[in-house]
Amino acid sequence: MRARAALPLVIAGTLLALQTATSPAHRPIELHSPVQDKNFFLLSLLARDPAVRTSLKQNSALARITAERAASLERTAGECKADLDCNTSAFHWSDEQINLVAEAFGSLYRSSAPLRALIDGPLRTSGTYIRYHDLDGEHLFTRAWSDCAHGINHAIDVYGLGKPPRYSAIDSITYDPKSNSWRQIVQNLVALLEDDRTSLQLPWSGSLRFAVDLMMLNHRDEAGRFEPMEKGENAAALHRVNAIDWSRYPYTVIVVPGSGNDQPGVRLSPNGHLRDELAVKRFRDGKAPFLLVSGGFVHPNQTAYSEAIEMKRDLMTNFGIAENAIIVDPHARHTTTNLRNAARLLYRYGIPFDRKALVTSDGAQSRSIESDTFGKRCFDELGYIPIRLLKRVSAFDLEFLPLIASLQSDPSDLLDP
Repeated sequence: MRARAALPLVIAGTLLALQTATSPAHRPIELHSPVQDKNFFLLSLLARDPAVRTSLKQNSALARITAERAASLERTAGECKADLDCNTSAFHWSDEQINLVAEAFGSLYRSSAPLRALIDGPLRTSGTYIRYHDLDGEHLFTRAWSDCAHGINHAIDVYGLGKPPRYSAIDSITYDPKSNSWRQIVQNLVALLEDDRTSLQLPWSGSLRFAVDLMMLNHRDEAGRFEPMEKGENAAALHRVNAIDWSRYPYTVIVVPGSGNDQPGVRLSPNGHLRDELAVKRFRDGKAPFLLVSGGFVHPNQTAYSEAIEMKRDLMTNFGIAENAIIVDPHARHTTTNLRNAARLLYRYGIPFDRKALVTSDGAQSRSIESDTFGKRCFDELGYIPIRLLKRVSAFDLEFLPLIASLQSDPSDLLDP
């Protein structure tokens, strides 16, 4: 970014520390249930390890919380009927409950070798909580838990109760939360979980199921679409990565952010096509071996078309670009996450992270990315800036370096965490 004297120097120091911390693995995360795993990776990881699951169930404090929440679910199913507030309240986590689980986690981390191995091994090397890597294992564990618990509450608030998300126009609940039909749907979901209560063996099992099911009932599975990308849309490009002689190119990739389309039924916006055309010229000039197109299912609300997928189709059909030269990020919903997700893919796919990349877009968006306003928006929404801008090389092009903080999982943005 351009110099900002007002930004605290401590932020730059924190980002530098993250860059030099123990490095996460340069590989995609294995996703079993993509929407859940991407939002609540810690909880998915805990449930998959039999020895860890046994340790969790044998802990007396966690067993007591599990029993209390099971009793609350039973009361809810029996008493709440179609009362939406009543049905959702049983699945929320209070600050006191979050802290009780965190205390139990701290004790277990110190006493359970399988749990400690999971946290210090697979969890840390996943990089999903990279911003906590300067903490010891116990505190990384409890911070990750806090993120997950608050993320569950957020999912219930938005996709159960209909509270407004950060961007209401594109991320809101699908159904009318005041309608009798939606209240009955939620009542039926509670009854289903009560019927399956024997499978809810950990304190968060019921609330996690409830939150993810609410997202799926609202058709808000955007975060999981096209996953695993390394085996599908990005397989051809990923197969080619190791064969690249990076010294031949000034940049590793050309990032092309998508553009919203407000016309229903139109696959690709005019600006999306024009941004493709700009990027193709640079690609053919040998600036980078890959084009990285980024944009999700955003405009209009609940559109059937992903900006990145349609841009890839455009690049291949109208410009003759080979599939193995195109990397897609079909999940980003904002310019901030266009760049964050690009940084993630560079790291996960083993593309040199210490080499320059290029972001190419129309003049208005390019100037926005360079602005102080964009930096503030990144801090407000992500908590950090996902890239370090180097310099402008044309009216349409900015050089940047990706930052490793971009690996952080963020369930405050449930459709692209």
